[in-house]
Amino acid sequence: MSASISTGAVRRKRAAKSQLSVAGNGKILAVFSGASCRRSKPIKPEPIQHMLQFRRVLIASLAAIAACASGPEIRKLGDYGSVNPLFTTPPNQKTPSEITVNLTQPAYVAALFVVPGRGAVIVYPTDTSMSTHVDAGSHTIPVHFAETPFNRDSMLAAVRRGQGGTRRNPQPTMRPDTVRRDSTRIRGDTSRLSGLRGEPGPGASPVGYLLLIASQAEIPLSTLQRRVNGITIPIDDDEALSTVMKLVKAALPDGANLAGYARELDRT
Repeated sequence: MSASISTGAVRRKRAAKSQLSVAGNGKILAVFSGASCRRSKPIKPEPIQHMLQFRRVLIASLAAIAACASGPEIRKLGDYGSVNPLFTTPPNQKTPSEITVNLTQPAYVAALFVVPGRGAVIVYPTDTSMSTHVDAGSHTIPVHFAETPFNRDSMLAAVRRGQGGTRRNPQPTMRPDTVRRDSTRIRGDTSRLSGLRGEPGPGASPVGYLLLIASQAEIPLSTLQRRVNGITIPIDDDEALSTVMKLVKAALPDGANLAGYARELDRT
């Protein structure tokens, strides 16, 4: 009797162990099966979608940066805070015939077209009889470009004609009225002087900076012409504008303030 009981107990223990083993194996198999299923599933498209979205954002950002970079460059120069000069050009004019000036204080103003690496020409005032005093606020003043903008092909052709098969003479760095005797009749007109050299002057450049200068001291046109016209300036934009500001400053009385606002101008 005891032998049969012990035999039954052993069988029940073995059955229980067998069930636990089976149950344990089932759980493990279930885990293994689940893991194997997860490994066998294809990669979800979410990471790819995130990458595509990031790429779109990156492209849009680069396009925005390029759009900003393609806009006109602006420089605030000299004692800018003294007058805070600003100007705008007519939206539909590549070569403006007038600009709208805004000042925080009354000042004498002038406008120059600055071409880095070449020189500068005065586009306002164009006559000594013109009053250059402007009250505070917004005002429109005329600007005059004596030369139409050239294209690069015509400039190269003009340079070749001027060379005549020989090396081109370097541009003089002296004022026009000191170049030669008959240049005194030119009175600082760099466009005519450049015509003598067989190439367009700075005023015919298709790109450059329109520079508005303002000072509470009067800016004599004749003195400004002698200081600015015919001077070759550096090719770097900042250095070119700084050089022109120094030339204008030299035309003012000692201690006079001078503020400048330059805006890139594309006339093509």
